[in-house]
Amino acid sequence: MAYIATLGDQTHRIEIQELEEDHLYRVTIDGEELVIDGRKLSGHMYSLLVGDRSFTADVAVKDDNYTIICEGKSFRLKLLDERRTTRPGEGSSEGRKGDKEVRSFMPGKVVEVLVQVGDEVSKEQGVLIVEAMKMENEVRTSIAGKVKEIRVSPGQAVESGELLIVLE
Repeated sequence: MAYIATLGDQTHRIEIQELEEDHLYRVTIDGEELVIDGRKLSGHMYSLLVGDRSFTADVAVKDDNYTIICEGKSFRLKLLDERRTTRPGEGSSEGRKGDKEVRSFMPGKVVEVLVQVGDEVSKEQGVLIVEAMKMENEVRTSIAGKVKEIRVSPGQAVESGELLIVLE
């Protein structure tokens, strides 16, 4: 299966092929091939062996957007099936009704709410700070809108995928 991944302002072509041995994958990123032993540890935690290096990754998914925490760093990645990028109207998940919901991309604790009900917010505006693994992470909107409802408060524990804010 081939994908187009966007990380920051860079775009990469990724091919993933499951090998016959359990948990082994051939991953080709922009023509560079790797064999990865990947195993799911829990609902959103993964163990990866790449060559002689071991990684643990916490992965949260919303639509085509992935937030990955690995080695104390947080990465936001947009991943599309390559076939979707070639069909008209299929390249983006923006504008869907579900985008009016701001959800937690990882388990953690709400440190600060940056908006109030009635506030106008722009696309990609930070609306909350969630602490996870001793790091503070800003939760942003995927669309512009007006804050209709805030479902959390500072100090509250949240799970990955939990509804935090509703926009209208």
